[in-house]
Formats: sequence, C-alpha cells, structure tokens
Amino acid sequence: MKFLAEKQKTKIVSDSGIDRLDIDCFVKKVFVDKIILGISPVLKTDFSDFQVGYDLEVKIYTPKGILIFNSEVLNILSSKELEISYDESETKLENTRQNPRYQSECPITIFRPLQGNIETHLIDISVRGLRFYSKVPLDVDSEFEIMLYLSDTIGKIILTGRILDKTGLPEGVHRMMIEDISYTDRQKLVDYCMSLAK
Repeated sequence: MKFLAEKQKTKIVSDSGIDRLDIDCFVKKVFVDKIILGISPVLKTDFSDFQVGYDLEVKIYTPKGILIFNSEVLNILSSKELEISYDESETKLENTRQNPRYQSECPITIFRPLQGNIETHLIDISVRGLRFYSKVPLDVDSEFEIMLYLSDTIGKIILTGRILDKTGLPEGVHRMMIEDISYTDRQKLVDYCMSLAK
C-alpha cells in the first residue's frame, strides 16, 4: 500500500489460458487486499481474454522501483476493468535506480532569504539529486537554491532543489531532487560524478 497509488503504470502477464496474455494497464483503485486495474479507453486492448481465477504476474511501476507480485483475477468488472488479488507481504520491490549515487562531502550552501543560509556538507550525490546533513529541519516539497563547491578543478555550481520525504533516513539527513540547473552546471555535475565513479 505504501508504494501504490492510482494511475501507476502496470503490466500483467498470465499463462493460465491457451495463449500467453500480456497487457499494459494502470492502477485504478487500491484496497487492502485487492487492486482494480484499468486500460485507457483510447487503447484497443482489453481484458476480454482473461477469466476469473487466472494466475497473474504483476509489475507495478512505482517511484521507488518496480513492485512485483503474483496475483489472481478476482472479477472482470468490464472489458477495461479488472479486479485482482493483492497481498503486500508477498510483494518484492525491484530497485530501478538509473543514476548511481557517489559518496561526497562537498561543501553546500542552502540559500534561505530572511531565514538565514545553511552551511553544511553533502553525504552523497547523483546527476539527479543529493543527500546532505542539516540540523535545521527542512519541509518536504520546499524548494531552495543551492550552491555546491564540487572541486578545485570543476569549481562551484548553482541549482534549485526540492526536498523529498525523509522515509528511512537518519535524523538530520535530507534528500533533495534537482529541479532546475543550467546546462553548463549540469555538465560540471556530470563530470564530477564521472570523476567519483573512476
């Protein structure tokens, strides 16, 4: 439940019938023990070849990765709506992180007009985001302009980042996604991450 939300892209596969069925769909509604899947009305595909009791392999694409589990068709609500079983304890999450993180302790300045800037350091960095330590708590979804001093050779970059949730993070550690960065500074960031990967 904690990973699932409406409109998440989903793929279901079943070998229960004569032919292998493979359908792209989306999460329409989530319950404790079942999920309703839907197919866009503009698509020609539908659930007409499925039957109640068919076994399914389900992959739901969440922001945390791909949630994979086995399921069963509980009900065919319409040609475009299918009700399937769901047991959170039987799921596994496959991490699909495309951008590796690299440990770094670069100095970071978080600009907060009227509240006072925060001078701290990175914990790790990727081309899409960063983690850093701050004694001052920062609200989820708040945006800040950031200055990072990457190295003597690469220099500093400026970016705008958005604070993400703190799920699973130690006290004082914040996670930030890069929302806006100039082309030049993006190239510097890529160069820096590549230097850490060596």
